[in-house]
Amino acid sequence: MTEHPSPADLDRLVQGTLSADEKRRLFAHLLGRCPRCCSELARVGGFEAAGAVVAEDYEGALDRAFTTASRFAAPRRQAADTVASLVAGDVERAGRPAPAPATLRGLPRVQALLETARSLRHEDPQAMVRFAKLARYAADSLRMRDYGREAVADLRALAWADLASAYRVCNELGRADHAMNRAIYWCKRGSQSDLVVARVADLLASLLAYQRRFPEGRELLAIVCRIHGEAGNRHLAGRALVKLGNLTSWEGNQRKALLLMRRGFDLLDVGKDPRLAVQTLWNMIWLLMELGRFRSARRFLWQSRVVLTGIVDPHRLRWLEARIYAGLSDFARAEAAFQQTRAGFVEQGQVYPAALVGLDLAALWARQGRVKDIFELAEEMIVTFRALRIAREAISALLILKRACLHGGQLLALIGLASDLLENLERQPAKPRNYSGSPPSPGSPSPSS
Repeated sequence: MTEHPSPADLDRLVQGTLSADEKRRLFAHLLGRCPRCCSELARVGGFEAAGAVVAEDYEGALDRAFTTASRFAAPRRQAADTVASLVAGDVERAGRPAPAPATLRGLPRVQALLETARSLRHEDPQAMVRFAKLARYAADSLRMRDYGREAVADLRALAWADLASAYRVCNELGRADHAMNRAIYWCKRGSQSDLVVARVADLLASLLAYQRRFPEGRELLAIVCRIHGEAGNRHLAGRALVKLGNLTSWEGNQRKALLLMRRGFDLLDVGKDPRLAVQTLWNMIWLLMELGRFRSARRFLWQSRVVLTGIVDPHRLRWLEARIYAGLSDFARAEAAFQQTRAGFVEQGQVYPAALVGLDLAALWARQGRVKDIFELAEEMIVTFRALRIAREAISALLILKRACLHGGQLLALIGLASDLLENLERQPAKPRNYSGSPPSPGSPSPSS
């Protein structure tokens, strides 16, 4: 609007009878700070001050309004940027200096604390919990009037979800459930951005998987994958597919799991999260072995050994080699590798993996007719399990195996039954305090969450 409004238009503005379109054009003109129209508006509105003074006051009021608006706009843009960074930058801090959260305040403090917590998942889970708690406190301290209601709610949802993830990693499932409920509470009160929802759903799926609620976890991961795929986030879509493959494997469908992992692996950006790429490669080799494709598994393991070393526990690496040797009927190498693996797990206090390796060794001996060796191994494992007060079901299975050695029976079938039982027990949330395995799969480390 370039022409000055008529006195009649100003009268109608004061009376509130202008249409929305007329008001839009009139306000656009007035915001240009026209002294004549500001003075006329003040007169029509009943102000007694002189026109020049009113115009000057109007300009001052506009200046104050613009200053106030800009003061709030910048922090709110920063809050939105922080949310976007946290939901899209779920990567390890490899090679980067750790932030110093104690020297930061406000948004930078929340972001630095969350990034530090995520980076500690593998190295120090207890420290991960401490930093996630601090991030949650920092997020809850943000004022909505400074950063905007939706952005603050989003940050609180992300902080609570990461705290739930930290509790899950440390096997504190009651606290993990509570924290996840708070994350969902704030997620519903935030922007409900697809990416924020995807981040919370991703971590919730990990918690559900740990609780063996696989169908619900798979449904959430399918949603996460779709959201990131539609947004063009190939890496995060691939990560969701890898996790979906893990859940499918834990349910017992190795063939479908391998296909999902391969699709996910092709989407991963190795530079963003090299650990995840290596773990996915390891999982695929393990699945090839479980599917009986021993020669392919051996070839890929040999080709990948350099990158796997340092990421995958050396005892698990040796365990996979032993199972491949057993599958190829190389009994001497398989037995040596199983014995070394079992001794390594025992030394680390990892009881369930050691027992599973023992059962693999028993199956190898059963194929060679070495019943006496199986009997002695079962007896040794029973003594260990009783001393550590580990599940009676596992002890019962070993007692049946021991009895079968004495009176004859289907040793391989019984060993398989005992192995399945131990794997299921290892995947249960409640474990001995000194347990340090990688739930829920005995062979495959879980991907980063």
